[in-house]
Amino acid sequence: MKSYTEKLHDELLSKLEELNRNYDPQQITDPRLHLITTAIDQIKEKLRDHHFEHEEEEIHYFKKILPETMALYIYYSDKIEWDRINRQGSPEFSYKFIDRIYLQAENFRKDYKNIYEYSRDEKSHLDKIYFLRKSPINSECKYQLGQIIDPSSPPIHCELLAMNIAYSRLEHEMKMSLKENMDKTPPDMPNEGHLSWTGSKASATELVYGLKHSGLIDNGNASLKKIATWFEKTFSVDLGNTSKVFQEIQARKMGHISVFDKLKEAFKKAIDEIDEEYFRKNRPPSGSPGFK
Repeated sequence: MKSYTEKLHDELLSKLEELNRNYDPQQITDPRLHLITTAIDQIKEKLRDHHFEHEEEEIHYFKKILPETMALYIYYSDKIEWDRINRQGSPEFSYKFIDRIYLQAENFRKDYKNIYEYSRDEKSHLDKIYFLRKSPINSECKYQLGQIIDPSSPPIHCELLAMNIAYSRLEHEMKMSLKENMDKTPPDMPNEGHLSWTGSKASATELVYGLKHSGLIDNGNASLKKIATWFEKTFSVDLGNTSKVFQEIQARKMGHISVFDKLKEAFKKAIDEIDEEYFRKNRPPSGSPGFK
């Protein structure tokens, strides 16, 4: 079963690569999903009457082999839409699609945290529970109906691994696409309409360090230099030696008002102004029963 699936998988990848190269956005029907479903149907048909010789063989198949092929269907279900948007759609639709992919991956990791971390950390102590079709966890009421209708159905955690593979691949490709678009941006763009930093270099340096260590950009993986370069380019400012400036800030931090204090006070002021404006607009007129 392993050799059969791997051979079919390799043939499928070869055909998909050819279709990717010759992709035509004007084509009404996309043959890629049909190609994948045909291959999966062939696997299911063979799997229907197949008996694994031992549990280790079955676990390896449903944990390492089949998810890769199943993931292709999930992956291409979104990739086909992305190809059309990328070739024909506007930048607005592209960004909306990328946001959806990010949210899809994030929700999966949150909703199925156990199997995601189990796979990520390459654990194996629950393999007999997760990847054997006779396991009690695969006889749960909601999933059991699917097995009754189609006895060739894989364990539910095999399908979850396939989803994780597909969503992770899509998320990575969307990030690469954004990076590629950023790299294509002309370096000498006119400054008209851009924002300029009018605060001190010390405040800007504090903000750059805060963004780096807060984990708010690229989950904390972006380097300090990369964030500083982005800040300089975005706000048309030369920060100079940020390490030296930061050391000077540390040396005089007693009594020093940081940019974060200023931002906090400014944010509180904005909230107060909004509240005052709302109260002014919605205040009952003088003399009305609700006025005090």
